[in-house]
Amino acid sequence: MTWLYFLSFPLLLPVLTLMTGLVSALLWWLPKLPYLAPLMRWGKGMSPVIQGICGTLFVLATTFLSSSVWTAEDKAYEAVAVEARQVRQLRTLAHLFPEPRRSELVVLVHEYAEQSAAEWPHMTETGGSRAAEEVLNALYGAAVSLAGSEQMLSDQIIQALNAVGEARERRLDIARNSVNQDQWVVMLILALILGVAVTFVHIDDDRARAIALALVTVMVATALLLMIMHDRPFIGYEALGPEAILAAAKGL
Repeated sequence: MTWLYFLSFPLLLPVLTLMTGLVSALLWWLPKLPYLAPLMRWGKGMSPVIQGICGTLFVLATTFLSSSVWTAEDKAYEAVAVEARQVRQLRTLAHLFPEPRRSELVVLVHEYAEQSAAEWPHMTETGGSRAAEEVLNALYGAAVSLAGSEQMLSDQIIQALNAVGEARERRLDIARNSVNQDQWVVMLILALILGVAVTFVHIDDDRARAIALALVTVMVATALLLMIMHDRPFIGYEALGPEAILAAAKGL
């Protein structure tokens, strides 16, 4: 279901509402089926309190997952901002050297930004690219090989490189960590249980059952919308891209 992440907000909400609405429509229709009606009647005396408990469990699960998702998203933006800031610092330090050292360092900084952008689409699957790591190693090698008179700048470059490497590792870790399949399954099962409870409570009133299931549909679709829009910060319609790092390497 990764394709859902690439839908815009105006399109994603109707799609999720339709998908959850189909399940709700099925639940509404089940008591009308002759061969299922007797089984459905077994839950006729269910207390509305059970419905409230099911709703509370779904809300709690959504709240915990949403908190984790939004925290990861904030950390993703922070990691990219730190990485871009340190890349800009590397470029600034590189321009303090005379030629040809200046050009060598500037080219390496540009190449790192390009390799970071190249690894972006694959972070969630394969992690970081070896090419980006090789450029970082080349920058470390260039900093270590600086002459004694340039030692102060060398130390500053190494500090910036350390910060870039740490920010990149955080970015890669966040890209690989998202709501896993088990968590999605649990959330959807709780939503289904809530729908079943609503169906049992309103089994004798078609109109009340339809209204209650419609409200559950909108609630579940909205919860899924919020989760999907923020779950994977580096992919999707509003994904966080490498533009800040590329701009920093160009001094923009």
